[in-house]
Amino acid sequence: MFATLAVMILAASEPRIPGAAAAPASLPAGSNALYGYVGVPDVAAGYRQGFGLVELDGRISFNLLKVSFIGEVAVKFAAFTADRFRLAPLVDLGVEFNSGAYYFYPHNFGYVGLRPKIGAIATYQFSDIVTGVAQLEVPFSIALNVPGFQITPTVGAGAEFHLGERFSLLVAGIIGFDATRTPAYSTYYSVAWGARLGIGYRIF
Repeated sequence: MFATLAVMILAASEPRIPGAAAAPASLPAGSNALYGYVGVPDVAAGYRQGFGLVELDGRISFNLLKVSFIGEVAVKFAAFTADRFRLAPLVDLGVEFNSGAYYFYPHNFGYVGLRPKIGAIATYQFSDIVTGVAQLEVPFSIALNVPGFQITPTVGAGAEFHLGERFSLLVAGIIGFDATRTPAYSTYYSVAWGARLGIGYRIF
């Protein structure tokens, strides 16, 4: 009861910050949102819940190029806020089911594994309509049923456009590299890239 009351007080004391899909970097206390995006290499749907100092972000995604399914939960920390700028480091733990499809990644291999991830997201609200988004992600897929791993560090940038009171549109691009250690103990490197078109709905 006291915890619920505290969250309500924090939510009432914070100004309304637009965003749902990726912005703001961390949601204020009492705020939550649904989001989804399509693009390459992945499509995804997720839910965000703000608690003030932290945010929980649950997501399911499908990688079109590797034909893999990922379920994950991230914790974002509201580390720094200054006027229109927000910075949130994140830690994430997921489970991945990779089919081993090699049409786009010749050295991809099939596995079931854990997928820890670290990173950070920064947002800057340029206006009531446009918020800039920058993101760093370092996911590390560790195969459990065979030897091997995949690590794909990327950086991304884009913008979220606020379409009225609750909806927003995200446009973003990412670039990085993919390192794959196969069950044959060989390591291969390739360019990782992507583009996302997303939509978010701010519930509260």
